[in-house]
Amino acid sequence: MCDEASIPDSGTSRGRGEGPLQRARVSTHVARTGVYALNITVSQDRYGEEIVWGFRTNCPRYVIETSRGHRDEPHREPIVLAASGRPADVFFLPRPGSMTIDLAGVSQSAGDPEVFDARGASRGVLRTAGDGRASLTLPAKEKRDGTLWRLHLPAAHAVIEIDGVTRWERSDPYQDSCCWTPDARSWFPLLAYRWLVTPYHRTVYGAPGAAGEIRFQLHANTEREEPISCALEFPDGSWPARLDADLVTLPARRPVHVALHYTVPPAGEARTCHIRATPVNAPGFTTYATLRVVAGDAPASQPLSMPIVLRPYRHENAQFGYLPAYPLANQ
Repeated sequence: MCDEASIPDSGTSRGRGEGPLQRARVSTHVARTGVYALNITVSQDRYGEEIVWGFRTNCPRYVIETSRGHRDEPHREPIVLAASGRPADVFFLPRPGSMTIDLAGVSQSAGDPEVFDARGASRGVLRTAGDGRASLTLPAKEKRDGTLWRLHLPAAHAVIEIDGVTRWERSDPYQDSCCWTPDARSWFPLLAYRWLVTPYHRTVYGAPGAAGEIRFQLHANTEREEPISCALEFPDGSWPARLDADLVTLPARRPVHVALHYTVPPAGEARTCHIRATPVNAPGFTTYATLRVVAGDAPASQPLSMPIVLRPYRHENAQFGYLPAYPLANQ
């Protein structure tokens, strides 16, 4: 975890309107290019219905992902905008098939929302009814070449549902992941390469001077073969470690393992390296995993002191030295 901040409860009773505006600032020095996440959670509000939030950032590339608590109904992650005094854009990847966009709570006085494709051509206007609802269905025959579309709202106040973005069918390419951005310049292909290299962090133990091997998994959520460039980075100077391949071709939506061979350092010492993974077809996206090799016995092989204390965002492997599994679907 790079940084954290908390905003206290406003003290406003439910049903009595919004509380006072509060702010918090989190920051970090990005020493290594990769994918970082800012996680916003609200205590006792698993569906995000009791808070309105916004953010500003100097990060040039970002996407917003909505992930609420589970309900006993088909999975939905509506995009909720609550800034009626200004216009807004929602940029998203359109699904290839028939697509319906439903809006609720739209301000009638501001004008009708409109949908534009990647070339800026209008694909339809959502005529707002007297109850603030609007809907538009786009047929499957229209060409959508995997580029961003834009939903423009003259007033940023609406509950937005988009097929393939906030609700899904089994045929959708990125099920259960609601990703969008208000600025097309910030978009990057997180949906395709979210779990490009896993595990994100691996700590291994061994006898001084012993040779070892750890396998990292490469995976892309795309329907085509994906060549992935791999390289090792040494933050504290090189040491005996190497990959068995520097270019790996991934089959469509199927993982491939790459082995990292290493030598355990002298007694009482530890070594670190990073496995850099970059899609050849999308060189603007790059991320990494970290291997830490420690001379000695893993804590998991010894009696543990009770109670076991789990630290936020610090995986059990880093604390106890065993390897978990990671998901490869979208959620």
